[in-house]
Amino acid sequence: MKAREAFHLWLERREVRRLFGNPGSTEVPMLVGLPARVRFTLGLQEAAVVAMADGYAQAAGRPALVELHAAPGLGNAIGALFTAWKNRTPMVVAVGQQDSRHLHLEPLLAADMAEMARGAVKGVVEPARPEDVAAAFERAWRLASTPPGGPVVVVVPSDFWDGPAESGMAEAGRVEAPGTPPHEAVEELARRLRGAGSPALVVGAAVDRAGAAGLAVELAERLGAAVWGDPLGPRASFPRDHPLYRGELMPGAPRIAQALLGSDFVLVVGAPAFLVYPFLPGPLVPPGSELWLLTDDPAEAARAVAERVLLGGVRASLEALLERVGEEQRGPEGLPPRGGLAERAWQRAEAARARGRMGVPFVLETLRALLERPLAAGEEGWLVVDEAVSASPLVRRWLATEPGGYLTAASGGLGWGLAAAVGAKLARPERRVLAVVGDGAFLYAPQALWTASQEGVALPVVVLDNGGYAILKSYAAAYYPGRADATPGLELPGLDPVRLAEALGGRGVRVEAPADLAPALAGAMEARGPFVVDVAVDRSVPHLFE
Repeated sequence: MKAREAFHLWLERREVRRLFGNPGSTEVPMLVGLPARVRFTLGLQEAAVVAMADGYAQAAGRPALVELHAAPGLGNAIGALFTAWKNRTPMVVAVGQQDSRHLHLEPLLAADMAEMARGAVKGVVEPARPEDVAAAFERAWRLASTPPGGPVVVVVPSDFWDGPAESGMAEAGRVEAPGTPPHEAVEELARRLRGAGSPALVVGAAVDRAGAAGLAVELAERLGAAVWGDPLGPRASFPRDHPLYRGELMPGAPRIAQALLGSDFVLVVGAPAFLVYPFLPGPLVPPGSELWLLTDDPAEAARAVAERVLLGGVRASLEALLERVGEEQRGPEGLPPRGGLAERAWQRAEAARARGRMGVPFVLETLRALLERPLAAGEEGWLVVDEAVSASPLVRRWLATEPGGYLTAASGGLGWGLAAAVGAKLARPERRVLAVVGDGAFLYAPQALWTASQEGVALPVVVLDNGGYAILKSYAAAYYPGRADATPGLELPGLDPVRLAEALGGRGVRVEAPADLAPALAGAMEARGPFVVDVAVDRSVPHLFE
C-alpha cells in the first residue's frame, strides 16, 4: 500500500466527505485517485479556501479538511488560518512540500513551512517517513478536535505520497471533551454565586460551541444575574431578547469596568477575560468586584485577569455548577428591562429615524422582518454570517438574536465573512444562510462567489456599502480629532460589487432608495445561486466607543 492509499482509507474512516483546496504540483500526488465519495471543493485563492473551510467546520460541528499548495499557498492563507485559530475552528490543513530528495537545494516552492505556520495555527505535524503520513493526519485531526479547537497543519513532501505505508496505518480514535474542574472548585464557585448580592455572567463563544446556551440561561435565571456578551464575541451564546441580557461589553478596559460596576461577583464563561481593542488605560475589573473564569482553553486561563480560573469542559462544568447552585430562581427582579419589547421598540425607532438616509439600522430592521417570515417545510432558522466590521455591533443587536444563529470572525482581519458563509451553506444545505459584509471586507475574497456558483449554493449577500473603511475612519476620528480626513487609504471609490459578482457567476443588484430595499432583499433570499445586494448606506462615521 502506498501512503496515498493509506490516506484515502483514513478519509473513509474519518467520514470526510469534502476537501477544500487550490492544488499545485506538490499536491497532485495526494489527489490522484481521490475517492469519489470525497468532493473536492475548489477555491480560486487560498485565503478564500481556508475561510470556506472555517465556515463549513463551524456549521458542521466537526473538523474540515483543507489542501494548500506549498509555501506560496500557505503564505496566501496565513491570515485566514490566524482567523480560524482565533475562532477556535477545528481544521486539518495539508500543505505540499517539495520532493524530499532535493530539499537541500532549496528548489522552487520549498520553504520551512512549519516555521511559516507557527503562530497562526494550533499546531504543526511533519511526518518523517512515508509510512507516517496517515498517522500524521490522524494526529492532526485529534489535535484539531481537542478543545479549544484550531487549525493544524500537516506538511508532506510530494514524494512521500508514493512511498510505502505498511506500518503507518492509524485507527480513527475518539477525542473526549475535557471533564469538569475539581469538585472542591465547583463547590466554591457555586457558594460564591449563591452568596453574591449582585452577580453577573459574561457568556462567550465556547458556550455556543458546546451547545450549552440553555444551561447558561438556566444558571442566569436561578441567580437573577445580569448577563453580558463578551467583547467582540464571534458567536451568540445567550438569547439577545432575554430580560436578563444587558448587551455586549465594549472592548475597552474602562468601558468593561463601567458596565460591570455594581456587580460584586462576575463569572466569565467560555470567553477571554477580556479581549480588548484598542488600548485604553484603566482596570478591567471594577473596584469591589471579584472575577472568576470558567474556560476550556489553557491559554486563556493563563492570561486571564481573574482571581481564580476553573479549567474544564464548558458544558460539563455548567451542568456540575447547576447541580450545586440549587433550584431557587431569583428572576430578573431589580434589573431594568433591556430585552424583549423594550429592545424591539428602541430598534424600530432607530430604524425609522435612519430610513431617509438609508442608515444601517433601517437596513437591518428590513432584513430582520424578512428573516422572521415563516420558513418552508424542512428548513431550519437563519444563520447570519457577519463581517460588517464598523456595523457589526448593530448587526449583532438586530440579527444575532438566538444562540446557534450567528457567526463572525474573532481575529479582526478582513476577508473571512463571504467565504465562511459559502462554507456554512455547504455544510448545512437545509439551513438558510445570510452573509452581511462591508464593502471593504467583500473585496478581500470575492472569489468565494465563484465556488458558490459552481456548487449551486443559494446565498444572499448583503453588502453595506459606505464607500470606504469606516472602522478606520472612526478610529482616526477618535484618536486624532479633526485630522481623520487627512488620513490616506480609507476611501474605496469606483467599485462595483454587482458587476464583480456577475463576473464570478453570481447575480446582484444595487440599491440606493429605501423603497427599493425590501424587494431587492426578498429577491436575493429566493435566488437559486449567490445573489449580492449592494446597499448604498449612510456614510456617516460611527463613533468608535458607542
